[in-house]
Amino acid sequence: MTSDSKKEFLTPSELAERWRVHIGSVERWRREGKPPSFYTINGKILYKLAEIEDLESAKRQSN
Repeated sequence: MTSDSKKEFLTPSELAERWRVHIGSVERWRREGKPPSFYTINGKILYKLAEIEDLESAKRQSN
């Protein structure tokens, strides 16, 4: 588990920064139903960090 794992969720802007993509890309993926899955909690869109790490791990292994 990384030190970031202590934080359970990421905002769309935190995800964009983590993956070094434009926030618009994250928003487009969400509209198009592409991974990563998201949660709406208290009216905020959030991404579960554990799921983000799983996606990163799967991508790393497939290369």
